[in-house]
Amino acid sequence: MVRVRLHIVYRGSAYHGWQIQPRDRTVEGELTRAVQTVLGLEAPVKVQGASRTDSGVHALGQVAHFDHESPRKLWDFVRALNALTDDDICVTRAEEAAEGFHARHSARGKIYRYRIWNHRFNHPFLGDRVWQMGSQLDLERMRQAAAKLVGTHDFEGFRTTGCDSPTTVRKMRRVEVHTRGPSMIEVEVEGTAFLKHMVRIMVGTLVDIGAGRMELSRIDEVFESGERRRAGQTAPACGLTLERVFYPDFPWAEPAPELGGAYLPVGLEA
Repeated sequence: MVRVRLHIVYRGSAYHGWQIQPRDRTVEGELTRAVQTVLGLEAPVKVQGASRTDSGVHALGQVAHFDHESPRKLWDFVRALNALTDDDICVTRAEEAAEGFHARHSARGKIYRYRIWNHRFNHPFLGDRVWQMGSQLDLERMRQAAAKLVGTHDFEGFRTTGCDSPTTVRKMRRVEVHTRGPSMIEVEVEGTAFLKHMVRIMVGTLVDIGAGRMELSRIDEVFESGERRRAGQTAPACGLTLERVFYPDFPWAEPAPELGGAYLPVGLEA
């Protein structure tokens, strides 16, 4: 039995998230169907992802694995999975995983990036990849609020109803607010693990503070109370991208500017 690790880029607009749903189209569902076709199997194959991204969320650095016993070569999977899925999914690499590797449980951290188009009018090319905000945001207030989110905290108040995680303490290594040009704001979040909708609620809270609808002290209130109602709005899924997943043995190349700063794995051998 061989465990294959896949590196995947996808535009999440057309999908109801990563995780397989009974009736809705998902990224995991499309890849599972493609893997089964390549292997010629009728029985389901589990394609385990590192992150169960929400409906409409994108990925430049998703990682997944599956097991097989076929004579197929790694390049066969890269070529076939890209042929059998739509153009908004791209498998950039397939490699044999080390013994004991698990796409989700072996991960040591993730980076998410949230993009806000802070302009009165919609951007014609970025409509499904940004949150368009017409009112001017106070970047300094947002940065001060972001600094309060860094560190190890109980993020009970920053998760959505229905989140099934038994623990809510998480460590955020970085929460940074950057600008790219006069109208693009990016919130970059790096942490060891995340709760359901956690990044989107964090971003929504930063935006509410930047818009003057909340005081900076609200972050402390959410941590102290653990109440979701005290945090800000949930930012739309369209602005969120999974940028990178960290593993102990993960080989990364330099950032690829043409993909918005995503890190792509070294090599793609035919």
